[in-house]
Amino acid sequence: MACLNLISKLSEKARVREEASKMRAERKYNSKMRLRSFHAGDLVWKIRSEARQGEGKFSTNWTGHFRIHQVASNGAYYFEHLFGKAIPGTWNASSILVN
Repeated sequence: MACLNLISKLSEKARVREEASKMRAERKYNSKMRLRSFHAGDLVWKIRSEARQGEGKFSTNWTGHFRIHQVASNGAYYFEHLFGKAIPGTWNASSILVN
């Protein structure tokens, strides 16, 4: 009977250590994350979506300059060219580089 009590205490200690370890890992992961938000009128670059077949490995990863035309929900943005022509579709904040 004493062994069963010992096993339950050990498993409880292991569960507490596991939860503490998970919380430390989550805290470290979240400390590296930078939240980015943009406003209408901000100048940005966007990641290139098309394949760069003939341009070589030293071609740029970003294209731009664009202006944020409108802020959509959940970190999505509508772009427009600097001369005012709107770009169809939305772009996520992870695909945006600030000028």
